[in-house]
Amino acid sequence: MSHDLRADVLRDALAATVWREVAVHDEVGSTNDLLLADPRPWRVVTADHQSSGRGRLDRSWEAPPGTSIALSCTLPLPADQARWGWVPLLVGVAVRRAVAELTGVQLALKWPNDLLALTSEDAEWRKVAGILCTVAGGEAPVVVVGIGLNVHQSADQLPTDVSTSLRECGADVAREDLIECILRELLLIQRQWATSATDDDYRAACITVGQRVRLQTGAERHLTGDAVGVDAAGRLLITAQGQTTAYAAGDVVHVRPTDDAPSSEPEPPAVLSPAGELDPAEFVDAIEARLMGHPRSMRRSEISRASGISQDQTATMWRSLGFARARDDEVFFGEADLEALRRFDGLVQDGLLDRTTGLALARAVGRSTDRMAMWSLQLIADMVSGDRGGVDSDVAQRTAALTVELAERMSPLVDYVWRRNLSVAISRMIADSEPESHIGIVRTVGFADLVNFTQLVRRLSERELAQLVLRFESLASDIVGAHGGAIVKTVGDEVLFTHTAVEGAVDIAFDLRAAAEADDLVPTMRVGMARGRVLARLGDVYGTTVNRASRLTGAAKPGKIMVDQEVMDGLPDGAAVRVRRRKRVDLAGIGATDAFVIERPSQ
Repeated sequence: MSHDLRADVLRDALAATVWREVAVHDEVGSTNDLLLADPRPWRVVTADHQSSGRGRLDRSWEAPPGTSIALSCTLPLPADQARWGWVPLLVGVAVRRAVAELTGVQLALKWPNDLLALTSEDAEWRKVAGILCTVAGGEAPVVVVGIGLNVHQSADQLPTDVSTSLRECGADVAREDLIECILRELLLIQRQWATSATDDDYRAACITVGQRVRLQTGAERHLTGDAVGVDAAGRLLITAQGQTTAYAAGDVVHVRPTDDAPSSEPEPPAVLSPAGELDPAEFVDAIEARLMGHPRSMRRSEISRASGISQDQTATMWRSLGFARARDDEVFFGEADLEALRRFDGLVQDGLLDRTTGLALARAVGRSTDRMAMWSLQLIADMVSGDRGGVDSDVAQRTAALTVELAERMSPLVDYVWRRNLSVAISRMIADSEPESHIGIVRTVGFADLVNFTQLVRRLSERELAQLVLRFESLASDIVGAHGGAIVKTVGDEVLFTHTAVEGAVDIAFDLRAAAEADDLVPTMRVGMARGRVLARLGDVYGTTVNRASRLTGAAKPGKIMVDQEVMDGLPDGAAVRVRRRKRVDLAGIGATDAFVIERPSQ
């Protein structure tokens, strides 16, 4: 039988079908690439030889001219994105049906969509075909299906020792007949893949289920477990260490018993301890899996499909939360990420928030929790390191393990504190509500600044500097909170606070200065305060009042408290404050301002 690919025979066979364009080439780089450049439905590209074919995980796929099928086609996707996970699996069902019909070869599927064949009854399963599905297009996306099928290769022409060809299985069939039959079966399966009608056909043909498997989800991420099923979204269910997780992507190896020795591939421990025999990458993966509840199992396209949210929208939400963009081919997301995206999108879909506000809220949560995470980790690391100081690999690993153990206990506390702060913020908002609230709210704004901090930075060790900053922030937090004020932010040597009442702000200033004077570690402090309208936005405050308070701080001498006229006017009669000095100061960007240096009456 001639092995030439007869283009006229193929076109005649497809003439009365939905396949509108059938392109047959002698040689191309990649049949998939040709369709991805113009992803319209019902197009077919095939070639006698493909020189730059790619398979899953970007692996190269090439065969000698005239020996294989390099076939790509475009099909409409199901309207329900929740079904997209089944598309590559059901393509495998269609290819298996077509090849079995024409050859009688015994065939099976390996999750997600490799076609395996037996060369004899007592042989092992070997790969005879691979499938790559790529979503493309805009408002009406299609799937570009790429199929590479070994047909006429001899044993010495096969790319690996775990692959085979139809010839090696005893079948001799024309490639154009195979292509026509595959396209016919794809059309039949496409008409059904919007429903679960053929899902069980895949499950029945998939020999991965019931096997011990090794799943690789990234360059250094892998696990070994038992494949126990395929779920309603087409994900492989793997049980490892008593926990079953659904994986939407990954490279699966069926593990022989001799390959599964305990020493060959250590798995994340159920209770984490310092890495020990685990290398750093495995230890970090184990940490993440414990914190998030599940290991990573999805790529960008797969979490988009599972959530029903477009890739652009998922990327925007992900960036708003403050996380780095994942590569398209990287298994980066897990079940917790999926649930988070669904929750944020649900806030918009249910009409609780518009999309702009939802993204702004995501940014607020992301920024706040990022700082909280870094701060928490540093505090725990300082405790773990003790007198040694610094964070070497041992301290880092013990800190990580302890943090994971603390996370579950801390999560309810974090939720409680957020709700309590919401209650306080709501109370302030109600109190601030007035006809002119659109131009800002009235606050007393204060800056407390550590004197000569720059010189201290040069003189102190990193550990001593960290202790100083921590002590300063602790004093500020305790004192501002005790007087009913609010810390807006701390920046190394400076804390910005606000208060609704002038007297409360003045009490904060006096107590901050007194605490610094009584503390051997904290240097002399100076405070500047102003009162007026401020614009409160995303936890920060802006406006002339804030600028005036900052400039007054810079104008104050070490150990002094300087305020503006508005603060003085806002003090109630009988307030325990005396003016030590009144002066006219020229504040940069503001101009001449009446300023007052204040003290307690006994000072």
